[in-house]
Parts: sequence; C-alpha cells; structure tokens
Amino acid sequence: MRAPRDPPSYSEALDLWHADLHELQLMAEELRRKTVGDVVTFVANYNINYTNVCSYRCPLCAFYRLKGDPDAYFLSVEDMLKQAAEAVSLGATEIHVVGGLVPELTVEYFESFFREVKKRWPSLTIKALTATEVSYLARINRMSVREVLGRLKEAGLDAMPGGGAEVLDDGVLKVIAPPKRAEDWLYVMEVAHSLGIRTNATMLYGHVEGPESLVKHLIRIRELQERTGGFLTFILLKFKPWNTELHEKGLVDDEAPATYDAKAVALSRIVLSGFIDNISVYWVGYGKKYASALLSFGGSDLVGTAFSEKIFRSAKPHEGYATLDELAHYARTSGRVPAQRDTFFNILRYL
Repeated sequence: MRAPRDPPSYSEALDLWHADLHELQLMAEELRRKTVGDVVTFVANYNINYTNVCSYRCPLCAFYRLKGDPDAYFLSVEDMLKQAAEAVSLGATEIHVVGGLVPELTVEYFESFFREVKKRWPSLTIKALTATEVSYLARINRMSVREVLGRLKEAGLDAMPGGGAEVLDDGVLKVIAPPKRAEDWLYVMEVAHSLGIRTNATMLYGHVEGPESLVKHLIRIRELQERTGGFLTFILLKFKPWNTELHEKGLVDDEAPATYDAKAVALSRIVLSGFIDNISVYWVGYGKKYASALLSFGGSDLVGTAFSEKIFRSAKPHEGYATLDELAHYARTSGRVPAQRDTFFNILRYL
C-alpha cells in the first residue's frame, strides 16, 4: 500500500483505518520522513490551571470541582504570576494557561495577567485559553469572540492551545461533554486564525467515539486548516477514564488498546499530510516510554515538559513532569534526533 497522492476523502480514510496496521505504519512513516525528517521536537513549558471550578461539569472530566468543594480553588492574578516566575526559573519558554468555566471569569482578569507577564518577562510566550474558554468568556461578558480575542492579543496573548475540541462530532459530544458543540470550537479557531493568532488542534479519543467520528474529526480539522493555515500542530490526547463520570456510569471501562492508539497516530499523519506538518503525541497521556514508541507511527513531536500539569493528572497519577533531557532520551530511543523548539516550532537547539 502506498501513501495516497491526494488527501484521502472521508470514505478513503475510513478504509485506511481498517487496513493492516503495519501497512498503515509504513505509509505514515513515509509521509513523516518526507515532511519533517527524523527530528522529534518538544517545548519547555509550564502549565497554569487558574481554576478547577467549572459549571460545565462534563462527564469526561476528572479535573473539575464544584464551588464549595474542599479542594476547589481559583487563583488570583498574583498567584498566577508566582507560577509564571517559577516557570521562568525552570527554563520554560512558554506558559500554557487553561482552566474551568465560571461566571466570575472576566476578560480583564486575563488582560491583567497577560500584561504583567509581558512586562516582567517579555520573551515568555503566552499560550492560553481553549476555544471553549474563549466562547464562554464572550458569552458571559456579552462580547463577540472577535472582540475577546482582539483584546487578549493586545494584552499579550501569543497563541492558543487546542483543547476543548474533544471529538468534533455532536453526537459524541452529547455524551461526553453535553454543553459543547463542534461548530463553536471551529468558529473560535477560525476567528483566532483570522486575527493572526496561531493555535494547536487536538483530538481526545478513546472514550465513546468510533472510527467514523475519529475520521470526521480529522477531516474537519483539515478543512479548517485549508482555509486558514492557522494550526501549528495536531495533538493526540488519550482519554483516561479513571475518576470520571463516564467510567462511574460504565460508559467507558478502560483505556483504548495499543492498536487503537497506533492507528489514531498513523491516520492523523496520513489525513493531515500536506496541511499540518507536526503530529504530536502528548506523552502525559501515554507515559514517556509508550509515547516514544508511538512516534514510529508518524509522530514528530512530544509536546513539552508540562511542568505543573493538573488536568490529565486528575484522571490518573503518572510519571510527573519531564525534563528536556528525558524527552531527548526518549526521542533517541525511537531512533530520532531530539530538538527543543519554541511554541511556533522554530528549533532552538538540538539535544
């Protein structure tokens, strides 16, 4: 089986999903080598989760708490600045700022934080707020998405993460995240790209979706990228069912099997080839060693060090954060050349 010359259609991509895994791997790896070569990248980043209180209460989420819960929290701007200072002390070039959805959130809260970060650490990249958070901010502050993003960009927002998309199929979202709609996420991303704000794209898989929904998601990401060119990378996020309502209700009994993971990575490379160069395997969801093995199915990026990440850790404790040297080691074990990058996939140094 050879890689298709043109991007595969929905039906062709679905056929590829059901193809022999080894052939799928060979096809994905051929495309990866032609696109990005043998380099595996990652960024030194620090996660700031400003609150775990969330009114959406999505069944897929182990992170959220209700107001009044003993472990609920909401960081002040000063609290976040302390974390940003720690990020800088650890050598992070990027802070990744996301959190829950509560009516107390205001645009001014984020503007104040972003401006102070840029005043104190001008070179620190602010990658903040998922499309879901931006949509929510616009609604509760009675502003347009464009106005919210314009103000945040002026205050110092450099880029946006890709979270909140889950799987871009409303039938699936109705089960795993009822308040969310695929078109809302896509719309916010399109507006962000039109304002010159580059973003990531993600897919949270391994819950109630089937191959049809997974392929639909990839096609919708590709179609938006064809219009805007604003996505920097496509990040695969493996769902962890532990401590979630989906698991408690018996809707998801266990994690996706290894063959499903491998097919998800490979198909992402094949469907998005020519549109998104970087396919990221988020090691936090897989473990470092397993993530390095999945790189051999078309992956080219391990995302980042993820200092202080809390959301995935809420579902299942794991290896903690990663150092740059650790990520470099695991890139080498997969036979690749490790490189530290910045948020925008510029190589800072080879390791």
